[in-house]
Order: sequence, then C-alpha cells, then structure tokens
Amino acid sequence: MKKRSLFYVPVLMITGILSAGAANVPITSLTKNCKPLINKNLEIPKVQIRALPERSYKRISRALEKLAEENYVEAIELFKKLLASTDNLYVKATVARYLGISYAQQSKTNEATKYFSQALDFGKGYLQPKELQDLTQNVATMLYTNDQKGKAIEYLRRWLKNSNIDNENVYLLLAAILSDTGKIRESICPAYWAAKVSKKPNKNAFGVMLNAHFEFKEYDGTILILKQLILDFPTEKRYWRNLVAMYSQQDKLDDALAVMEMYYVLGYMETESDYKQLSSMFAFNDIPYRTAVILKEGIEKGFVKDTEKNWKNIASNFHVASELKKAIHAYGKSADKTSSGENDLKQAELLADDEQFKKAVAAFNTALSKGSLKDEGRAHFRKALAHLGLKQYNSAIGALGKASKYKKWRRQAVQWSGFAKNQKKNASKL
Repeated sequence: MKKRSLFYVPVLMITGILSAGAANVPITSLTKNCKPLINKNLEIPKVQIRALPERSYKRISRALEKLAEENYVEAIELFKKLLASTDNLYVKATVARYLGISYAQQSKTNEATKYFSQALDFGKGYLQPKELQDLTQNVATMLYTNDQKGKAIEYLRRWLKNSNIDNENVYLLLAAILSDTGKIRESICPAYWAAKVSKKPNKNAFGVMLNAHFEFKEYDGTILILKQLILDFPTEKRYWRNLVAMYSQQDKLDDALAVMEMYYVLGYMETESDYKQLSSMFAFNDIPYRTAVILKEGIEKGFVKDTEKNWKNIASNFHVASELKKAIHAYGKSADKTSSGENDLKQAELLADDEQFKKAVAAFNTALSKGSLKDEGRAHFRKALAHLGLKQYNSAIGALGKASKYKKWRRQAVQWSGFAKNQKKNASKL
C-alpha cells in the first residue's frame, strides 16, 4: 500500500512536458524522410509589369467602387461587360480575377472558381508570378469547397511546381485534401511542412499528422505528437486524455498516471470520467489514499455522481489506507443512500475499531433495523463487543445471546458470553 501527498507532481512530467521551450515538430518514423515540397532554387521567370489602358482602368475603377459598396449585381455587370468587350489579355485576366473575388465574397464558389480559372488562362505571361500563384491557390480552395478534391490536388501540385517560397496554407490544404480522400500516408509530409514553416503552432497540421500516425499504428510517433500538442496547446484537454490513453494502450502505466496527475494538478479535471479514471489509476498502482481522495473530491465538486457505490469505494480505500475516521465518514455517506444496513454495519465496525463504542452501538442498531444484512449474526456479535467496551454487560450478554442463534457465531458468542458474565460479576463486587 502506498500513500502520496495530494499534490505530488512527477519531476519527469515537469521537465518532460511543461519546461520545454519553443514549439517544434517531432521527427518520427513517418516524418523523418519528408523532403521539401518546393524547389527553393527555382528561378521564377520575370514578367513585364503592365499598365491597364486608361479606358479599361476607369471602367474597372467604377466596378470596384460598386464592389466596395457591396453592390455585387452592378459590379459584376460592369466587369462582365468589360470582359466581353476587350481583346487585351492582361485586361481580361485582371477583370476575371475581380469577378472571381466578387463571387467569392458572396460565397458563390462555383462562379468564383470559373472566373479565377479564366484569370489563370488569360494571365499566363501577363500577370505577375505571385498573382498567378495566388489565383492557383484560390482555385484549389474553391474546388475543395465544391468537393472537387481531385482537381484541387492538381492545382496544388501545380502551385508547388511553380513556387520557391513555402506556404503554410497551401501545405495544409493539400494535407487536408489528401487525408479526406483516404491518401493518409501522402498527407503526412504536407502536414509536416505546414507545421514546420508555420510561425506559430499549427493545430490543424498536427491533427493531420496525429491521425496518420494513429492510423498506421505508429504509436511512438503518436505519443511524440501528443506531447508536442500539449506543449503548444496546454489547455486543450483532449490532448492530455489522448496521451493518457496512448500510454495505457502501450502498457506504460507509470507514464499514463504521471500525465493524468499533472492534468489534475493543473486544474483541468472537469468530468466524471476524468476523476474516475485518475482514481482507478491510483487504485491500479496500489495507492488507496489517493484513490479515495480523488473520487471524493469529484463528488464534492459535483463532477462525480453522489451514489452509494462511489462512497463505498471511497470508504473501502480509506480503510485500506488506515484512514479510519475518513472511512467511517464515507461509509456513513454510503449508508445514507441505501435501504440496506450493510454499509451501516461497516461503519459500526470501524467505529468500534476506533474505540468510538457509543457511536458504534448506534450504528449497529441502525444496521440491524434496516436489515438486508449478509451476516446478521456478525452484527449482533460485534455490537456485543462494543457494549463490552462501554462496560454495559447486560446489553453485551443480550446481544451475545442473539448472536448465538447463528451457527457461524454460536461458539464465539458462548465464549464471550461467559467472559461478559465474569466481567459483570467482578464489576458488581467492586
């Protein structure tokens, strides 16, 4: 049997989880071979900077004024007229891009996709490379929104081929689409690079990696990712719970308990499952005092159901931990919630063991009054001993007489009855 301070915090967990510095991306068996998705040495072709013809510029400006006023109908009508009337590919590309934006702002993704695609077609050799890349990304996003995931992947691959600059959002979108389409292994590296190039921890990128590692049963990597997620997002309780589950699944029960205990110390416990899990883990590790304390706290804070079964569990663990007064209280709480006298009997026996004989007799009487006892003879016998402790010899002899009617207790009752009578006789002489 072990007993720990209520606020014991494993040193391993403090140094291993909460003292980490800047966020990073774990290297696992599935991420260690992730090669860059772009060629940073790629030379981007230079495109001549063009100016819009004055007439086209004025017409576009009028349409943009309507767009700024959210007068989408008139803005779109002006853009479409210009698109149909001009042969200038630079103007066409520019207008088609604005049409795509106009529809995107209204969440009309089919129309937005159509015009962004046209802008790409018209803009080759006319729009700047970054503008083309932005359009490519927009088309991919719209295709994904419209559930055209295969085409979206094609556009994202095209973006990667033409880029020498990392883009967290492109990587993440590609990872998400690959994961959604069942290409889970292929999703790992885009997710890895999305997390790697992000200026701050990217929960979604880690989520894709986490799913993939679990899917392929790469549990060591799953644990590493969960630990990093806890570092980056310590208040996200699901990551703590998932890490506990993973350690438990791997039979790393000490680590599971350490994580769950840190979760408790940080004040994150908020469900009945949390309290019962931690209490059960202490029980499994033969730490009855903490088993009882955690479950009791859960009840008192309103997270754990206030039931006879839970209080009985608390009481039995306090008893094993030699915390008699706490066990007596818990058995009393348990007894209040049932019509059976069984828990009253347990309480009475502990009161007698603690030499609180008067209270013990009252509890024995309650137990016998309620009934439904597994061993009624025991209740009479132990009640008799409590009376002896109070030197109430007549009451003791009477209780022993009742105990002697039960075969299991007859012999002991007769022996103690003789003792009680002798004690009474001696007392009368005095």
